[in-house]
Amino acid sequence: MVDGILLDPSQLKGKVKGGRAGAEIAGMTYIGYEIAVTSHSIHVYGDNCNADIQDEEYRYLVLPFDSVRAIEMKDLSDRGRCIVVYGLDDDLIFYSENQKSLSKNLKRVFLLLSKLLA
Repeated sequence: MVDGILLDPSQLKGKVKGGRAGAEIAGMTYIGYEIAVTSHSIHVYGDNCNADIQDEEYRYLVLPFDSVRAIEMKDLSDRGRCIVVYGLDDDLIFYSENQKSLSKNLKRVFLLLSKLLA
């Protein structure tokens, strides 16, 4: 069973953990997530899902940079800062849930992704 990001720390450009925050990963809603950025891809792990997931492939997603169409950062009145990653097949949305430190870390990930995708 997958239990978090499966990368060696030497491969990481950045990592954020939203332990109590919400995320939408490939159409599934999760409470708790991890994002890891490498030089060529985004790795995402969704922790707790309301759906009964029998297949682990829905909890861990690797999105190569060549399949990213766009990224967007928004400030929402009810959920705080969020990052949206638009992929060719799957979209990712990460919320800060108005947590200040997570909001700052999501901004850092957004800036890192902007730099790596440029």
